Amino acid sequence: MKNRYIKIFCTAIFSTLILASCDKGFEEMNTNPNALTEPAIKSMFTLAEIYVDGQDFSNTRGNNIYAAQIVQQFSSPGGAGSKYTYSSEYSAALFGETYGKGLNQIYQLLSVLPNTDENSNAIQALRIMKVLMYQKLTDTYGEVPYFEAGKGYNGNIFTPKYDTQEAIYNDLLKELDEAGTALDANKGFVGAADLYYQSDVTRWKKLANSVMLRVAMRLSKVNPAKAKEYVEKAVSKGVFTSNDDSLVLKHDAGPQGVRTNPITSAWVTNDLNKGESNIKFSKTFIDLLKNTNDPRLRIYAKLEATGDNNPANQQGLANDASDFPGGDKKVFSDPNTSTVLRLDAPTLIMSFAEVKFILAEAAVRGWSVGESAQKHYEDGVRAAMTILTIFGDKVPAVTNMEYNTYITTYPFKSAGTDAQKIEQIITQKWIVLLFNGFEAFSEYRRTGYPVLVPVNDPTGETNGTIPRRLIYDQSELLTNADNYQEAIRRQGLDRMTTRIWWDKI
Repeated sequence: MKNRYIKIFCTAIFSTLILASCDKGFEEMNTNPNALTEPAIKSMFTLAEIYVDGQDFSNTRGNNIYAAQIVQQFSSPGGAGSKYTYSSEYSAALFGETYGKGLNQIYQLLSVLPNTDENSNAIQALRIMKVLMYQKLTDTYGEVPYFEAGKGYNGNIFTPKYDTQEAIYNDLLKELDEAGTALDANKGFVGAADLYYQSDVTRWKKLANSVMLRVAMRLSKVNPAKAKEYVEKAVSKGVFTSNDDSLVLKHDAGPQGVRTNPITSAWVTNDLNKGESNIKFSKTFIDLLKNTNDPRLRIYAKLEATGDNNPANQQGLANDASDFPGGDKKVFSDPNTSTVLRLDAPTLIMSFAEVKFILAEAAVRGWSVGESAQKHYEDGVRAAMTILTIFGDKVPAVTNMEYNTYITTYPFKSAGTDAQKIEQIITQKWIVLLFNGFEAFSEYRRTGYPVLVPVNDPTGETNGTIPRRLIYDQSELLTNADNYQEAIRRQGLDRMTTRIWWDKI
């Protein structure tokens, strides 16, 4: 599958460049009747969608090993994320892969896509996808190349300048607002080549507005007025209203490559080994779900060596562990290979539950988002539990009775302080963001929740404080040195402890 997509992509781009260089009178002579003469737009669009959430390289290194361990969803003895140590390969993975694959694919496609009614919706969708990738990049590193990025092909800019996060965020919001408005059901799209919503314009509009919610809420401390403005705008334009709206990317079980799940495929193939994996669920995650009798635990976790998914028998590994206590890896919980760690498990890129938790927080802050914080919160918890049916039926789904018991036993803290309410909301968001470590890492830095006990390991780079960012791809020191140096002069030293623009105490 991967080779087929790449072959189509490369052939299309090569053909386009050749056609553009032909002189008048030589077109017939230089045209191969058996070759593609126009870009394979639909195949290129599909590949762009697949690249939005990254491939094995960035997800294994940046997500599983770094971000998800920093926020204590997972743990590993000696793991870079668990111990806050620096690995140039792991830290740079998202930066290199996003520019080299995902954004490159989008910029290439936009450069050959005629701006016509037939292509209008595809162009707007690409703008939305571009926002998803850039937000992850800038939230992970801080300042990144943005306005001049992607101009090597049509602008001869091979050393793009880094832009401030404030400027990037302003443009992300503008792009989402404009793209969502410009989507038009009366214009052309790409049909079944759209893996996300099968060219359903209404659902794409909801996605644009829901991503706007996520982007806007990130400004809650650095620019609360703007955050409020765009959260309320997103709500007025229309956000996700059910789990059916959630952005879910389906995958194939094999062969391993571009269409397999970028998180699970490498994990299962290379690391799981019948319970011998070095990466386990963290004690923080397992203890929270066990102590609250959370019905999701049987779906998320099992002991891979025995296939036991009984919640009572699940055990998480402490993030400060230097080895496996007792020397037996098999007694610590793995992600469940019958559900969330299937080779073809779908990727939940953005969920209805996340939207409801953003709205719950907005309501706590007094913003106009329709319903009360409690109603948004309760709907978010229900959605977070029921969305797990996307991972199949080999483990019983959460029932209405289980949800009712959970929400009655652990109700929304309506009489609590705003801080207590937001902590409760973000802790639930942290659970639903499992396998989306980059987003969980961003939300932790923005809010300080869930409350985590830092690891103070002698190998760490942060003197026992939880990291605030990842370190840039150090190849930038060779290929884009002047712009890299300018960025760190504005932002601060290229260290894991440097706070980015929106990360305020």
